[in-house]
Amino acid sequence: MRLCVLLLYLILVGSAYASAGEVDVILVRSDLPQEFAVAQAYSHLSGVPIVTTPSQELSDEAREQLRGYIQLGYRNLVIIGGEKAVSLEVQREIDALGYVTRRIAEADRYGTAATFAKEFYSRAEGAILLYGESSENLLLAMRLSYATGYPILFVRRDHVPPAVKDALASLRVKKVLLFPGGLEASVKEELSGYRVVPVERGFAPPAKRSTALPVATAFAAGLVLGVLGAIAYRRVRKMKQRLPYEVLSEDEERVVRAITGEGGRLTQDALPEKTGFSRPKISRIVKELVERGIIEKVPKGRTHELIIKKEFYR
Repeated sequence: MRLCVLLLYLILVGSAYASAGEVDVILVRSDLPQEFAVAQAYSHLSGVPIVTTPSQELSDEAREQLRGYIQLGYRNLVIIGGEKAVSLEVQREIDALGYVTRRIAEADRYGTAATFAKEFYSRAEGAILLYGESSENLLLAMRLSYATGYPILFVRRDHVPPAVKDALASLRVKKVLLFPGGLEASVKEELSGYRVVPVERGFAPPAKRSTALPVATAFAAGLVLGVLGAIAYRRVRKMKQRLPYEVLSEDEERVVRAITGEGGRLTQDALPEKTGFSRPKISRIVKELVERGIIEKVPKGRTHELIIKKEFYR
């Protein structure tokens, strides 16, 4: 029965996510905790992965992660923050990897978080508000977001920024979970049109809505969803094994085509004749393709047999 309920939950979450902006990966600067909290809260809700990087250059770890996601067919990447947060050089490098990138960036973190909420939370019963110049309550704010599905927004010490008010109205928010620490009374006064719940010591997050179903209904739904899930899994798995030739460089494509032309298996010492490349160049290309999971290298006598692990298309 729990499996049935879980499958229904995943479908509901997936439907909500599909109605939001299209995004496969979120990129955020590694030393901006407020922006990371906003991204992490949505990642927990939708399953969209987060990649963090320094401001001026793409880190080796981030580059490796992005290459892995591109191999799985991920394409749409959202950068949180302006060019001071994540430089144009970083964005250009990500574009070169094959991603379609766009930014969510306003004049400050207040506007950026508000714009993000409006785009990726089509409607929210509530929102989580806290002082935007402090990291003190960010972890608890994320935990509350996980439990409620509410977006995280930031306010000034003495007022609610116009962008945040606009986001609350756009999302049709009814309840506000407010961290009062560091805030003046005027902030709560500006939120008088909402049910304001202060988040103070001993606060218990609201219980998640029950998704219990009658046993017979749950069984029937689970049976149908189980079959559909199995079909969807097979299709997704097959899609992840297919890559466009555009993810390869010209030299890499020549090597891959040489192997696929021999039924997907070819010894490495046969590649110089097939491609016209020198042995050192072949070694460099093969090493890169192995690291990216595109080919498998298996010892065979004094050489290696290369096996294509992906299906390519133009």
